[in-house]
Formats: sequence, structure tokens, C-alpha cells
Amino acid sequence: MLKEQFLMALDSLRANKFRSLLTMLGIIIGASTLVAVLSLGNAVQGQVFEQFIDLGTRRVAVLPGDPKAKGARDVPGYGLISIADYRTLESLVAQHPEIFRNIVPEIALPREVRAGTVAVQATVVGTSADYKAVQTTPVAYGRFLTEADERERARVGVLGYLTAKDLFGEDPAARQAAIGKSIEIDGQSLTIVGILKENGGPFSTDQRVFAPVSTVRLRLIGDLDLPGRGTQMTSILLGLNSEKDVDRAEALITSSLRGARGVPADAIDDFRLNLPTQALGVLRGINGAITGFIALVAGISLVVGGIGIMNIMLVAVTERTREIGVRKALGATDGDVLGQFVLEAVAISLVGGTIGVSLAIGLVLLVGVVAGFAAPISWLAVALALVFASAIGIGFGFYPARRAALLPPIEALRYE
Repeated sequence: MLKEQFLMALDSLRANKFRSLLTMLGIIIGASTLVAVLSLGNAVQGQVFEQFIDLGTRRVAVLPGDPKAKGARDVPGYGLISIADYRTLESLVAQHPEIFRNIVPEIALPREVRAGTVAVQATVVGTSADYKAVQTTPVAYGRFLTEADERERARVGVLGYLTAKDLFGEDPAARQAAIGKSIEIDGQSLTIVGILKENGGPFSTDQRVFAPVSTVRLRLIGDLDLPGRGTQMTSILLGLNSEKDVDRAEALITSSLRGARGVPADAIDDFRLNLPTQALGVLRGINGAITGFIALVAGISLVVGGIGIMNIMLVAVTERTREIGVRKALGATDGDVLGQFVLEAVAISLVGGTIGVSLAIGLVLLVGVVAGFAAPISWLAVALALVFASAIGIGFGFYPARRAALLPPIEALRYE
């Protein structure tokens, strides 16, 4: 019986193809939008996360503590980090290779950088060759720092994009020709061995000059030694094998530094940790809000499509009043008539939903090919779209169907 009713519903759609298509438009648009938005939203989120990881979110940065923080200890050098802390964390990295990839020092100094008669303000960063493994440093010309540079305390430097542009001009050829030339920082000459590509964002290297940390310590920073702790550092970067290791890494770093620095159990940390989960959490929240908003709009479109279904089903009940009377006169029950018209409404919704889902799948695959990234179909969104479309058909088709079922047979037969 149910199969026959469903086939009759499909016959009714075929009998009024154009009207049925117009009725389905809201469902088609809503279903396709829902599937496309959720599928592309997940794909774009994955791409953005990978870019954030490339920018440096697969790492933990150890930074100086806030001397004005509530609970800060009143001791000389509170919060500052040094070579002694670097050695402590270097041992930690060696003990836990399953969590940490590497450790990178960072001594950052604002300095005037001069090339000939041109001088600009930049941040000079003393670091190691492993820096490029924890922060994005795309090289445009030349090379980045090497372990040999550090061992030999080489007088070499790598310029960020904006620093190189300000010193040598807009012409890419002029910047490329700067490789091998010298710059001067605090009276010390450094040979340019590399120039980086432009890479803005939260971890931009564009206005920096990178040099071996040994060279910076010996030739540029002057006296920055902390009593009994060695050279003061700006930050210490620890590369992680996976974002999943963040919580364990945080616990190990905190425990090691508190123990080495002699922080009492009841005192706050005299250092800060910059964790990738902070940036990724904000990013997930923004992406979720945007995806949720567009999905809500898609849901509203489905509801609007449901109103269209209700309207056309009311028209169908009026047009087929005599047919309803004949069926009841031949023994059809109120339930049979109710089921027939509900199934017709569901058929409209399901066919519209199926068309919408098919269009969305094609669109997602096309965008993935054009944009050059994997865009997997969200089958959860497909299921939601079809279930929601069916629910819309039942919900908005029930009133017209009930109205048809309650028609008295004699009045229905008299209807002209």
C-alpha cells in the first residue's frame, strides 16, 4: 500500500513538472547550500589550520613572565629568561624526542640596519638554523642560517622581505643582487646570505634580520648577562611533533622550569607559555560561527521551501476535491487520504533535496579541483539535508493532507 501511494505521489509530480520544480526550488537551494557550506567549510578549515601550523602553531614559545602580575615574586630578574633556562629545556627536549622536535633560541633586538647611505629600523634576531623548522621562513634568494654559521660565529645575516625592500628597493633583481653585499648593525658588518619571501600574519619575518645567535651574543648585544644565569633571551621556541602533544608539553616545560628556577609551590610561574591551542581555538571559534550562520541561512531556505510545499498542496487539495470524494466513496479511509497527500509532500521535498545534494556535490568537487585542495563531501551534511527535507515535507504537508482527509465524501463529490 505504501509503495503504491509513493508511486502515485511521483505520478502526481510528473503530471505537473514545471509547477513541481518551482515548488522544489526552496528545498533545492536550501539542501545544496547546507551540503556545500558544511563540506567546503570543513575543507577550508583544514587548509587554514595547515597554514597556521606552517606559520608556527606546532610549537610552544617560552616568554618572560609579567613582573607586575598578581602573585609575582619580588626578586632580582623576576620573569626574565636566559641561557640557563635554554640549557634546562635543551635537556628536556633530549629526554622526550617523542614530543619535541627541536629547541630554538631567540634574542631579538631593535636596531638600525644600514646599507650604504640607507638606514632602516628592524628587529635583529639571533637564532639557529632550526628556526626555519618552527617558524615559516620562506627563502626568496640565497639561503637561511646553517649550523656552520653558528659554530664559526659567522658574520652573516638573512633579511626579511620589507627590510630588504627598504634597503635595496622594489626591484626583485636589485634585492637578488644584494646577496653577498654587506650591512652594518651597531658598527658591525654582516654579509647578506639570504633574503626571505614576504610572509605577513601573526609571526611575520618581514621586518627582521636573522643572524647566528653566537654572533649576536658576542658582537651586537653588549652586556645582557643575568647574574648566575647567562645571557638574557627574548624567547625560547620548542618545536612539537604534533598539536596533540601540546598539553603534555606544557606540563613538562612548566615542571622543568619551575624546578630549575626554584619557584616555590605557592608562587605563580615566573615565565609565560605561548601555546598553539590559543590561536587554533580562536580560529575554530570564528570558523564555527561563520559556518553555523550560513548553515542557519540554509535552514531558513529549507523552511521557506516548506511553506511553498504547503501552499502548492493546498492548491492540489482544492483541484482534486472530486477525486478525494470518489476515493472515499469507493472505500478509502481518512488515513489513506492523509497518507497519500503527506507522501506527495514528502516526495516533493525528497526529490528537491536529492537534486540540491547532487548539485552541491558537483559544486564541492569543482571548487576542490579549481582551488587545488582536497574538498571531501560531508556525508553528515548530506544526511542532515535529506532528513531535514523529509521533515519539512511531513511538517508542511500534514495540514493540507489533514484538510483533504476530513472532506465529507458527499460534499467532495458535489464540488465543481
